[in-house]
Amino acid sequence: MKLNLISSRTHGKLAQTPILLPMLILMGAIASCGAVPTSKDMMNESLVAQQGMVPASAPMPPSDAVANEMGRAQGMVADVAQGSGEIPQAAPQLIKTASMTMEVEAIEEQIAAVNQIIKQKQGDLLQFEDNKPRSQNTRHVVSMQLRVPQQQLENTINAIAQLGTVINRSITAEDVSAQLIDNDARLKNLRKQEEMVLKIMERSGSVGDVLNAARELGTIREQIERIDAVQANLRTQVAYSTLYLNLESPVSAAELPQKSVGKELQKTWGNATEALGDVTVGLLKITLYLLAFSPFMLLVAGGAFLGYNRIKPSKPDESSINHNS
Repeated sequence: MKLNLISSRTHGKLAQTPILLPMLILMGAIASCGAVPTSKDMMNESLVAQQGMVPASAPMPPSDAVANEMGRAQGMVADVAQGSGEIPQAAPQLIKTASMTMEVEAIEEQIAAVNQIIKQKQGDLLQFEDNKPRSQNTRHVVSMQLRVPQQQLENTINAIAQLGTVINRSITAEDVSAQLIDNDARLKNLRKQEEMVLKIMERSGSVGDVLNAARELGTIREQIERIDAVQANLRTQVAYSTLYLNLESPVSAAELPQKSVGKELQKTWGNATEALGDVTVGLLKITLYLLAFSPFMLLVAGGAFLGYNRIKPSKPDESSINHNS
């Protein structure tokens, strides 16, 4: 009976052996295929070994992963900084002054046109001087001082230039950025000093200390007001540019004095008659002088004649002298 059981069990195991054996062989082949590296894997491993790099598939320790993330973040920040460039600086604060001289026709009409342009550009007329001609060959000159917003300065010049012929124009600029920055820093320090003096006045109980603090406070506030006024003036000059404009009327040939033959002859005749009149008046004056001094002249002439007659007989007669000899 035992023999039968043993034989039956053995027969069962032998019956299962043909099924399990192929399965074990297949699993071993699969494992061996996974363990043996492919040619591509071997090339990657050799490249990593040459460059000293860790393969991407290899697990990274936690500390290395954190370091890698930090490096990646720093790189991104550097790229952003490099892409954005340097910190943008403030625009320069410039005080611009322009001057222009033009030759225009119908100068009165062009003055009205200039005023209209300044009004459109939101500017102001600060000074006006009209020098009207005193003679026909003198130019009519008008001088104007204008103020316009700085961003409208070039547009204003171009608009006015279309009214006539530009003789000359120029633009100058002065950079006051450093002065504004320096004044702002001084104001900041003075306001801090003002706060400190106010705190001292609140804590101090002595009358003398309070008076000294009050004097110091007055000095500080005077400096603050002075610098504030300078800053306001500078910012106004930066915001509004000044334009000195001269308008001149042309001198045409028609305005010059005309020279004609008739006028020249008339002028010559007038000069001749005037000269004749002067000569006539001179002769009359001489005649009147002679009449007035004629008695004295007669006396002088008579005295001379008598003196001559007295001197003449005293001389010996040459004929008698020759006869006696």
